[in-house]
Amino acid sequence: MQEPWSGLIDAHCHLCDEELLPQLDNEVAEALQIGSTGFISSALSKEEFEWIELTRLHTYHKYFRWSAGIHPYYDKSSENDFSALVKLSERKKIIALGEIGLDGRKYNTEWQKEILLKQLDLASSFDLPVIFHVVHNFYDLYKLLENNFPKVRGFLHGFNNSLDVAEHFSQFDLAFSLGCKPPKPEVVKFIIKHGFFLFETDAPYQKPKSEPSQINHLKNLDFVVEEISRISALSREKLIQMQKASFDKIFSISRNQDF
Repeated sequence: MQEPWSGLIDAHCHLCDEELLPQLDNEVAEALQIGSTGFISSALSKEEFEWIELTRLHTYHKYFRWSAGIHPYYDKSSENDFSALVKLSERKKIIALGEIGLDGRKYNTEWQKEILLKQLDLASSFDLPVIFHVVHNFYDLYKLLENNFPKVRGFLHGFNNSLDVAEHFSQFDLAFSLGCKPPKPEVVKFIIKHGFFLFETDAPYQKPKSEPSQINHLKNLDFVVEEISRISALSREKLIQMQKASFDKIFSISRNQDF
């Protein structure tokens, strides 16, 4: 078992999701066995924010770091939780704002943009990276960032879009996080050549087609690396090295820091 945060990192998952919590010990243990060395978990409501404190008592807490945000689609997310989000930022309990963004499956576009801008301003105030959730509305996000936060840093989680979109967003200081449902090979090759990418499971969501269970598991990060290795023709070792360099560019995490 490797040192925490020393190699392969799951850049986006949901450790406090009700599907993972009952079996979290086993989930993490299996992921560590396949080489994972850290997990960034997203909290998306005040109830989930509380798990940031509770998991400090967990056996594997040194492998956990947290992001938090008001999600554009998740029903439990609420603008009423913004003050709690500010407190987490002030107390340095989170290493990123997210996942936040725009989701075209809901028609409250103006509200989504308002709460996104509010959170981007918060991230800027505390010098925090941003984890973006985007469904359909990549053009709107691009224009919003270009006009308001062109220096934003962070990553686009679960990126699975066109080459044109990848090329446009590569102009920002944003990495592409690749998961169990990666984009087309030509897009993957562009991202790998661009050299700024991460790996994620989004567990318990976005499971691989080959996964027989009802949920995605943390150990499926191994599937992601193997799939990207197959598409890019780069070795597993090289890809892990490259994603760690991208991770270090975005985040500053001390192994001795106790969250």
